[in-house]
Amino acid sequence: MLRCTFFALALLGATALTAHTKTAPPDLSGAWLISYSLPGGTREANLCILKIETKDGKPTASVVAVPKGTNITLKSFDVSNKEVTVALANGPSFIGVISDDAKTILGGFGTDAAQSRGKMVRTGQESIDSRFTSSEAPAELVKAEQLTTRPNMLRIQIIQTKEADKKKELMAEMSEVQKEAEEKLPGLYRAVIEKKADTPIALDAALPLLQSARKWKVTASEAKNLLKIIEAQSTRFGPKYSDFVTLEAAESLVATKGLEAIAVGVLRTRSKELTDKDPAAFQVRVLTASKTALEASGATEEAKAVDGRLGKIEARLDQEYLATVPPFKPTPFAGRQEKGANQVAVLELFTGAQCPPCVAADVAFDALGKSYSPSEVVLIQYHMHIPGPDPLTNPATIARWDYYRKLFPQGVRGTPTTIFNGKVQAGGGGGMANAQSKFTQYREIIDPILEKTTSVKVSGKAIQKNDKVEIAVDVAGAPTEGELKLRVLVVEESIRYVGGNRLRFHHHVVRAIPGGAAGVTVKEANLRHTTTADLLAVRKDLNNYLDDYAANERPFPSKVRPLDLKHLKVIALIQDDKTGEILQAAQIEVDDKVASGGQ
Repeated sequence: MLRCTFFALALLGATALTAHTKTAPPDLSGAWLISYSLPGGTREANLCILKIETKDGKPTASVVAVPKGTNITLKSFDVSNKEVTVALANGPSFIGVISDDAKTILGGFGTDAAQSRGKMVRTGQESIDSRFTSSEAPAELVKAEQLTTRPNMLRIQIIQTKEADKKKELMAEMSEVQKEAEEKLPGLYRAVIEKKADTPIALDAALPLLQSARKWKVTASEAKNLLKIIEAQSTRFGPKYSDFVTLEAAESLVATKGLEAIAVGVLRTRSKELTDKDPAAFQVRVLTASKTALEASGATEEAKAVDGRLGKIEARLDQEYLATVPPFKPTPFAGRQEKGANQVAVLELFTGAQCPPCVAADVAFDALGKSYSPSEVVLIQYHMHIPGPDPLTNPATIARWDYYRKLFPQGVRGTPTTIFNGKVQAGGGGGMANAQSKFTQYREIIDPILEKTTSVKVSGKAIQKNDKVEIAVDVAGAPTEGELKLRVLVVEESIRYVGGNRLRFHHHVVRAIPGGAAGVTVKEANLRHTTTADLLAVRKDLNNYLDDYAANERPFPSKVRPLDLKHLKVIALIQDDKTGEILQAAQIEVDDKVASGGQ
């Protein structure tokens, strides 16, 4: 965990005094209200009231009150010297440090992947009247939160509104609100820093400033000051929270051109302090950011050494992941029962590497590839910047999102979204534990599709020569009515990228749509279409898009950009643009035997 220097020194003094005697923990008997800060810093969520008692000389705890409509179950409770750990059955934990007067316990609440500021305070309450309470935030922070949340509220309204004129009015309003936010947010956050730099409130302004450092023109001098404030204020909430928040700040610096070297000091120290007791995923984050920072500062040899450590941990995590995901054994498809059935099922999944609720959908999607052949089920994955920037997102995936949003405004709202042969079904996701039930749900939709017969046939060839993939698609038996389009997609079979949801591999990810997302109009029953995917151009376009997004929208969590473009497949879809229905599809293997240099 990232340990700030002054925090370590403070502990050193305490250690010297207790080298030969173990200090008994203070008496915590009584009722304690546990709460944690919500994003934005203007509100707190009340978690539960904990009753602490001493039994057989050992402190124990029980949950005696929770907000209405919530279910909090205590997994374990532990007090060790000045540290309190409250672990909940559903995953999150509170780890805090007891104040000298034993009236307050400040700490972090969350998991290894996400942390919020938390606190425990003594209380005379016997119940929790409100789930949320306002915190003592300055007016500038309140205004900043209003500016950041208003566009999201308007987006929901736009999706739910059917009336064209009202939708247009809301879109105009959203444009104005976004413009106002871009103009005012930097000044509001800087005002908070000026007034509250010596309080934890500064964290709610310093982090957003660093996360948008390039867009809001944060100078090197300002960035150093913000990092210093984050280190100082996060330490109040214990080492785990401090580690997490300081790493977030360092990653933002590393992701901003010209500011990478500012993070070298804190990352160099922490990378040296890492032990096997630290979660492996946390070690990877620290070493990845450290490597980038060292490279940017010219410490090439040191960066190589860090990269060597990183590679060993990544390889171990890959093996563990592949051995345990999916967390169930996918059963093979028994085969079609209907004689002559030839309909191919198509599952299009909109997801995001920063999306924790997408885990179940992603893992179920991957498991389908173990149960069906490509002649039975064609799998397509589109990445989106939801809820955070995702380097696997590109103009092609956004174009398909816009296409379906226009067709099904009530059904396509967020990630994960699953579309079966052009029909939105089986929405929602969940965590890893929900993956098997999603897999079963998907199969219940897919298997009946496979018993259908269609006159439409799709076949083709794809040959990769050096950096170009020459594609030829043949369509036969297409109906002449409707608004039929042929769309050709290039997907990458497997991409290794670890985002916020901690999934390590992503499959059948769309990288480009040669010829454009609008597709080719099918006017006759039989059609032969040829096109080319220039991989050099695709890679350049992807880089340019990601550069533009980072500069003008939001920075990416790291500089990692998977752009190998290897193990490619071509997918051809025949789709009715009037209804969205996919009449037939084919996955075409790319013959790269003639490619030079292993391309």
